[in-house]
Amino acid sequence: MKLRRLITTKPHKYGTRHLTAGEEYEVPVRHALALVAGKKAKFADTKPVRAAKVEETSVPDSDDSIAGAVPTEAAIDRLRMEATQLGIDIDGRWGLARLQHEIAQAKR
Repeated sequence: MKLRRLITTKPHKYGTRHLTAGEEYEVPVRHALALVAGKKAKFADTKPVRAAKVEETSVPDSDDSIAGAVPTEAAIDRLRMEATQLGIDIDGRWGLARLQHEIAQAKR
């Protein structure tokens, strides 16, 4: 089955996914034509887009900041250990932001 790469222009639902403007996804050609005709998406360039490099000095180094790099397993494990030491019942689905929030609440 031939697929086309699209970029959403308006938020809409495709299958079970809720897409927001700017997201890229692949759909069959028939669906792609209908979505483009309905002005919910546009065809993406066939060339892969290269991500811009971010200088490490542009992001402040802070334990409270989640705006930095993608959280590593080591960072999440460290926060899980700290949360269990504070007596917090953690959920395995919690990410970096939720763990930081729960730890901050427990320290108050």
